[in-house]
Amino acid sequence: MGVAEKHHTGRDGPRRKFPALMAAGLLFLICTGFFWQIVLTNQYTWLESPDLAHQVLPWLQFQAGEWHRGRVPLWDPYEWGGQSLIGQAQPGVAYPLNWLLFSLPMKDGWIRQSFLHWYFVIIHFMAAVFAYLFCRDLRRSQVASIAAGCAFALGGWVGNTNWPQMLNSAVWAPLVLMYTLRSLRGQRPLASAAASGAVFGMAWLGGHHQIPIFLMLAVGGVWLFHIFRRLRPDWRVAGLAAVFLIFVFLVSALQTLPAYEYGKHSKRWVGAEEPKGWNQPVPYTVHSEYSLIPTSLVAIVAPGYARHADPFIGVTALTLALLAVALAWKDRNVRLLAATAAGGLLFSLGRNNVFHGVLYALVPMVEKARSASFAVFIYHFGIAILIAYGIDHFLKQPESPWPRRASRALLAFGLIVFTIVLVLVTAQRPPGDDRFVVVALVALLAAGLLHGWRQGNIAPATAPVLLIGLMLIEIGNMAGIYWPNREEKDRNPYLARMAQDHEIAAFLRSVPWPVRMEVSDKEIPYGFGDWYGIDQFGGYVASLPVNLLRLPFHTARVKQIFGVNFTVKREPPEGNQQEVFQAAGGLKVYWNPDAFPRVWTVHEARKVHSESEIQAIMSGGPLDLRTTTFMLGEPPALEACPEPDEVWLTRRNSGRVTIEAEMGCRGMVILGDSYARGWVAWVDGKRTPIHEAYTAIRGVVVDKGRHTIEMRYLPGSVFAGLFLTLTGLAGAIGLTVLARRKERGQA
Repeated sequence: MGVAEKHHTGRDGPRRKFPALMAAGLLFLICTGFFWQIVLTNQYTWLESPDLAHQVLPWLQFQAGEWHRGRVPLWDPYEWGGQSLIGQAQPGVAYPLNWLLFSLPMKDGWIRQSFLHWYFVIIHFMAAVFAYLFCRDLRRSQVASIAAGCAFALGGWVGNTNWPQMLNSAVWAPLVLMYTLRSLRGQRPLASAAASGAVFGMAWLGGHHQIPIFLMLAVGGVWLFHIFRRLRPDWRVAGLAAVFLIFVFLVSALQTLPAYEYGKHSKRWVGAEEPKGWNQPVPYTVHSEYSLIPTSLVAIVAPGYARHADPFIGVTALTLALLAVALAWKDRNVRLLAATAAGGLLFSLGRNNVFHGVLYALVPMVEKARSASFAVFIYHFGIAILIAYGIDHFLKQPESPWPRRASRALLAFGLIVFTIVLVLVTAQRPPGDDRFVVVALVALLAAGLLHGWRQGNIAPATAPVLLIGLMLIEIGNMAGIYWPNREEKDRNPYLARMAQDHEIAAFLRSVPWPVRMEVSDKEIPYGFGDWYGIDQFGGYVASLPVNLLRLPFHTARVKQIFGVNFTVKREPPEGNQQEVFQAAGGLKVYWNPDAFPRVWTVHEARKVHSESEIQAIMSGGPLDLRTTTFMLGEPPALEACPEPDEVWLTRRNSGRVTIEAEMGCRGMVILGDSYARGWVAWVDGKRTPIHEAYTAIRGVVVDKGRHTIEMRYLPGSVFAGLFLTLTGLAGAIGLTVLARRKERGQA
């Protein structure tokens, strides 16, 4: 019995666990060293980019602050009058790793950048460990599994992507396929199918939908192949696939149900001329734009020469993967991984691959994954796992010519590249991006290493370790290469800009009444509201609710009903706004006396019939909005009375609002915050409906007298999703426990 097989026997449990823990520790050290820039020095950060600084970091800051106040941040009150945060999915509200990040100590109310750096390392460490476990489950040697873990976590798409909401979904891919293959080969088939679905559900909780869609295509293809491989349905496998899908739905529900509910009532900017609703496909022109262009295929061996996504994972890794295909093609897992890698690369070509268009047109949800080029993730995943097979099979077939051919191919590649570079340098036309020269050097070293290993001049235990070292040098030539040093002031425009507006934030916080400000994204491009915890009528978002988009929200009347009482600008805005503060950087704060208070009352409600009518009213129609509201549905009956009303806001946080009202007669109390499904209201403890006043904000009908109004954000989709997620996790664990007990009972 070989070493790989021994590790899979039940009699060697303690010794199996100890090496696994050692391997995990080694992978952690490798990941830490690989990202030395952000965790071993204080000179770099992965956050210095527009999307991360302007959108992701404010999201994380807001959520961390809410967790430390003892609240789960389901609703974001600070952007665009408030909108569902969990419904947007990308902020990662439902992802457990984020909960750990948000629970860590803050510094003076701010999320610590050092914790964000370690968070980034932990994500990649999880990817490395999961890939390692998958390879060990495929009976690969320990060193080969470590090599695969390093390649998956630190190279390719995972190693070069900085969006955490996408990475958090991607890291689960090895476990999804591991449990799928267990189920298909009859290893606790029911429990394994459930576990595969459960970990896929975790991928959906990560935040972004794009990588889970690509992963579903890959794993779905595996299931379909095994269902129909005998040209007729295998109903046993089909049943297991159904279990897999059920558990995907259950475990993902905490995120997917709120996202579905929000998506039905919002529109998303996808790169088209106009934002698109849930029932509108992303135009294929967008997919075409974000496809991997054919010339980018050169980047498979030359890093940096790609657009939108880079297919480079290293010539060392690619050589080992190709050796696996050549030496172990009879292994069905090798064929599966090779097909997975090839499918991912071909799909990433998008418009240049007719089958991408067919899947776009026929398979649900594929059209939502607008960046076809990101499917190189599937290609890199397949290549990374094949590396383990390449290492393990290198010396198992001494009569095969492929190891010798691999050495010669690497040697030839390295020499050709150096010759080209020599010609260019001699002609005084050096290449702009010269990282491929390092790739050529690594290719020459790898050629010598493989040759020496094959000839027995390098110890079998030493050669794979040296190969891992060469792989790390090669992929380290990509990851983090563009992270700027703090000393490079001209390359650090984003985070530094966010720290310059603290004076404005301090002034607005000092105002003794509810504040809602507006500012041009040319002046403050990041999510100022989430970053500083101040209401902003604006913000850096990927989508907006339909009820807000149907309003001409740049008009004065819309800003009035949302209580936009301050404008941040360098030059005086239109109207009679008054300058009240000037920051050192030149930005000024203007007070708008025409803005409505945060709460007020009306005693007349009218029905409107079309969006054009809404536009006419909000663009300056004769309706007095201080006394009259309007809505698309049938308005409630209100009373006109001479007695004045008194209404005031007594409490407001991200998920709860309390209002006191003294009404002269039956009227509607208006709160100038966005209306959304999930908000519920009580008047004096009695449940009452919330009306969509002015077609976009919240209103509650209140009778004559003194009343307490409470509104809380309690979306049913979140509570149903939480129940389903917990049920799915408990079910997957329960089935696994039962299967193991059954195995022990039969032993």
